[in-house]
Amino acid sequence: MYWIYLTIFTLIVFVPTFVRDGIFIFDMTQTQEFVILLLGSIAISIFLFVEKKMKKSQTEKYVFQGQASRMAKDLQHSYSYIGEINRKLDILENIALGYPESSRLSERNEGELYASIMSAVALFGKSDEYSLRFIALPEFTLIREIKSNPENCLEFSLKDRKIEVSYFESNEFIVVTSPKSIDNIFSYIVIKKKNPSQKLEDIEIMKTLAAQALFIFMFMRHKKQIKCVI
Repeated sequence: MYWIYLTIFTLIVFVPTFVRDGIFIFDMTQTQEFVILLLGSIAISIFLFVEKKMKKSQTEKYVFQGQASRMAKDLQHSYSYIGEINRKLDILENIALGYPESSRLSERNEGELYASIMSAVALFGKSDEYSLRFIALPEFTLIREIKSNPENCLEFSLKDRKIEVSYFESNEFIVVTSPKSIDNIFSYIVIKKKNPSQKLEDIEIMKTLAAQALFIFMFMRHKKQIKCVI
């Protein structure tokens, strides 16, 4: 566009050279003034048109940039979600494939399986403070507790609560119990929230983990009792 402005500017400069006579009732000077005004008006009109077009292009650019930014965030969120799902599936697969045959289940294997379950609790619960507890009814006696950190103490008890409700939460804790008890013993997972609004997304999976932990605990408990009798 610069060459158009240059051409108009050149014409304006040489108007006195080209316009040597008046037109109609206008003398030479007035005619030159009108020609200069006309050329200037053309230049301003072109400038305003180009400026308007540039502003429109700039607005469209901002719109496209906003859409691209949102798409990039959505894509990043999708990748993160897929990665999280893959990690969850890997952990569940490790738990499922890690179960040894009953005849080969030992205290060492028991520890490995509990470790797998605790890793799954950390991932699905999205917390680093949690514990797995085994309780005897009807006195709610704590038989065993596996903590995410031995130094942590989660001040929570299920005593005087209805364990028929396998999931409930407070402002501080999320609690998931095993769906059923075995020989008046049940297990539950207690997770300390990072903030009061934290929610558990995979409740059914967490119930399954509590049930699996209870199965392992009761199997090993029964196995040890048989050894003591023998």
